[in-house]
Formats: sequence, structure tokens, C-alpha cells
Amino acid sequence: MLKKLLAILTVTFAMVGCSNNAEEKTEVVIKEKVVSVKQVQNMKKDKNIVLMDTRSYDEYNGWDIKGNKINGHIPGAVNYPVSALKDGEVEKALERKGIKNGNEIVLYGDESKIMADILMEKGYTVSIFDKGIEKWADNSLPLEKLKRYETIVPVSWVKDLLDGKKVTHYDGKPVKVFNVGWSEDGKPHKEGHIPGSYWMHTGWVEVGPLWNRVSDDKIKAEMEKLGITTDTLVLVYGDPMAAARFGVIAKYAGVEDVRMINGGMKAWKDAGYFVETEMKDPEPVKEFGATVPQNPEVIVDLSEAVELLESKDSDLISIRSWKEYQGKISGYDYIKPRGRIKGAKWGMAGSDSWHLEAYRGINQFHMRPYTEIQKMWSDLKINPENHLAFYCGTGWRASEVWFYAQAMGLDKISVYDGGWKEWSEKDETKDKVLKGEPKNLNEESFLD
Repeated sequence: MLKKLLAILTVTFAMVGCSNNAEEKTEVVIKEKVVSVKQVQNMKKDKNIVLMDTRSYDEYNGWDIKGNKINGHIPGAVNYPVSALKDGEVEKALERKGIKNGNEIVLYGDESKIMADILMEKGYTVSIFDKGIEKWADNSLPLEKLKRYETIVPVSWVKDLLDGKKVTHYDGKPVKVFNVGWSEDGKPHKEGHIPGSYWMHTGWVEVGPLWNRVSDDKIKAEMEKLGITTDTLVLVYGDPMAAARFGVIAKYAGVEDVRMINGGMKAWKDAGYFVETEMKDPEPVKEFGATVPQNPEVIVDLSEAVELLESKDSDLISIRSWKEYQGKISGYDYIKPRGRIKGAKWGMAGSDSWHLEAYRGINQFHMRPYTEIQKMWSDLKINPENHLAFYCGTGWRASEVWFYAQAMGLDKISVYDGGWKEWSEKDETKDKVLKGEPKNLNEESFLD
């Protein structure tokens, strides 16, 4: 128990008495030289102790924001950035991380004192491992990180890149930044955007009534109109689902380097960066540089989705709300059938068809800490070794999860483009559906 450990450590207690006119504060700080790396290692043996990284989502993922050559986090640590406290719902955030009343929490990160005050007010036993990540790195101990963290980029990196500063994970290729959403005239873009970025309406690359991607020839033409070649570094932000939808189609087409801006416009504004309102059109290019698609495996269609369901080494993952999965609602005013694809596994999503809380941080714009996604998938019996094809209603939510999956290092991943709308309306598959709560979640078979 951490309490026994604290008993043999030099601990500084600063307690301010409370009264009607004074706020009660309790501070527990472990002095830097007292807590050894060895002791932190031993803490992991006690399941009641939680090691919490209070730095940014991006630093936890692996970005060296401070330039101290630290990429990642101490193995086993959960991530709750101090910056996320302003988004409220502390109890909900702790619950998402598996933290319960009675857990003892050890914090590290420059602003851990702020987090400590909040947690102690809620009754938790809290300690601060001062300069913990630096001490850990100084001892050449391993750090964990998001495998392809460079594909989920922080706004500070984007700012430096656009300002012409030298940045890591960049080889000098042409850059295009796109603010993506659903608006022909770009109204969200006119209200404020990252300077130099361009508006991208998803309706230019997907078409009704199924809202699948447009033809390969039209995708190629759109890439050229937007000034994109296969060698362009494409950065996307805006509505995270819409940004991912465009990003997946660009990747399918053949753009080899497509990345999401973590936190998008909210993170940009929170950082205090300048916001532009002037609308500009990108300069077109004459040639995309390759036939489309160059990466056909990124997107699967109806016949391929059926093949995946028939295979023991593949899974179709439903990124839809629980009510949609059970068939209580369709989730859309333009989709009438309700239910789920027979044999598909539920991958969680959000409260409705327009939200994706299960895959985002508390503020709903950053990627959720990847270790929490891994735990969620494990609990749902989703095997990351299988070929995973994500689907939703028409592709937006599934595309966002695809982006996170590839950042986590998964290679055998796809988006089933047609999703529930296509499956439920096509003659060959519309009867292969299920409704109601499954008897055993994620154990249903397409072949039964």
C-alpha cells in the first residue's frame, strides 16, 4: 500500500485550517529526492495505486513538446491532463479511467499540484512524484507511447510548421491544411480557421443516396482541384468525424501522409493562436501523381464486408450508439431500417449518431488516451490482431476510429464505406440483420 510507503518517506504536509472565511486546502508533496525510481516501479505491484500523467494528451502520446527529449509516458500511467479539468465532469473522467473511491493516486507532470488539489477535495489520497518523468528518463528506463503518434499532431507543431520553423517528423514536402465539415459555402470556415488552411466540404467526395465515396475518377479530380498530390502532407481538422472521412478517402486515393490535428480549432484557440477568417482557394495541380486508388485496402465495399464476416480472422466493428446497435433507433432521419449487421461486433461510439464520446477526450475534440481505447476493446472482445473493418451509418464515425486505430499501430484496418445504410437497403443483405440486446455481446456469428 502507498500509505505504508509514505510512512518511510520524508513528506511535507501543509495544511491550512478552515473557517467560514477561509478555503480549506490540504497539500501532500513527496520531495523529489525522496521518491526513487525503484519505489515508483514497486508501486505498480499494488493494484490500488494509480499512476497518473497530468501532462497534455500529445505529450502522453509521444510528442516532445518541451524539447526535453522525452517521448511518451511511464508504463502503466493513465492520462488526465490538467488542461482537461476546465472541461468539467471530473468524476466521469476518473470513472472512464477506471479510478474508484479508495484508489491512491500518484501524479507526475509540471502542473500536478493543480490536479492534486482537485482530487484531494474529492477525498482521494494523492501524492506528487515531482519531476517523475524526467527522473524516469534520466535512469534510461523505457517509456510507452502511441505507436504512430506522429499521425495525430498537436497544434503547437502545426503552428511551428506553418511559421517555417524546424519541426520533427517532417521531411520538407508540400503541406496543405484543410478545415473539413458539411457546408457548401464554408460557413464554419468563415467564422474562423487556422491561418492558411482551406475549406473542405465532404459533399465533394461522397454522394447520396448511400453517401458512399464518389467514383475514383472524381476523387482524383477533387484531389487535383484541392492542390493535393500523392506527396502532399495533408493535415485535417474541423468536425473530427468529417475531417477523418476526408482523410480516409485521401489515404485511399494515394496520399501517403495524412494526419489529424489533435484538438482541432478548440485546441488552436485555447493555445491563444491567431484565427483567420479570410476565405482562400487552394491552387490546383495538373496531376495527382498516380491512378486512384493507390491504397484500395483502406476502404471495403459490400461484397468485401460479407467476406470479412465469413472469415475467422476478420471482424466488422459497429461504431454506432447502443440504441442503434440494438435496433431501437436507426440514428438518422434518412435511414428507415433499424438493427445491426448480423455477426458484427459492437465497438462503442457515443450517445447518438452525431457524437463519439467513447473515442475522444473529455472535451470531445482530442483523441481519447489510446490506452483507454485498448482497454475498451479488450473488454469488448475485439482482437486487434484480426482484420478490423469499421462501419457506422454512412462512414463518418467509422473513419475517425480508423484514424485512431492506425495511430495505434494496427495495419489490417479498413472502413466499410456503405455502412448500415447500404447493408440495410441492399436486397442481398437487408435480411441479414439482428435486433434487440445480444445474449452474449460480440459473440454472434454471421454464419449461424
